[in-house]
Amino acid sequence: MAAGKIVLQRLSQYSALWLGSFLVMLGLAAGASLVGKIDIVTVADALLPGAFVLLGAATVVAIVATAVSPAGLGAKSLVTALALLLVLPLLWAPVLAILTVAALDGAVIEYSTAYAGFRIAVSQLIYPLVAQVAEGSMLATAWAGFQVLASIIGFLASAVQVWRVVKGMLAGRLELTEG
Repeated sequence: MAAGKIVLQRLSQYSALWLGSFLVMLGLAAGASLVGKIDIVTVADALLPGAFVLLGAATVVAIVATAVSPAGLGAKSLVTALALLLVLPLLWAPVLAILTVAALDGAVIEYSTAYAGFRIAVSQLIYPLVAQVAEGSMLATAWAGFQVLASIIGFLASAVQVWRVVKGMLAGRLELTEG
């Protein structure tokens, strides 16, 4: 498989996984919290750990599948680097879904153990980078920056995936009308 093809394939899989995990979590959380009237903190603590494990496992599977593929070392290295770079924005997808449901319900999510654990883990990863260029008070800004960046990455990945589906549907419709 050509290097570019495997990288594009993995990026396509990433975008589908980001959008899918966001939509599934959004549906589950909305169903449980808004319809089932279960507290969103309870919902978050029940759903987020499983989502993190599944998304982490999917990332590992993608890396291993690439590592055992006939792709060259450059493609394998690039896919691994991208997977490591994009894993936090991928894990942000279910968190963003929970936060969306909480906002719709007017609820506070900060008491969720899973959400707090995610924030702490991300902060521990971001802090050494921020500490190199700024004071400790910049951690809140770094967290906000992470949220924005992860959301933008997810949105772009999702938009690409949706566009591919729509484009395929339009191409099929054009073939039907021309024939």
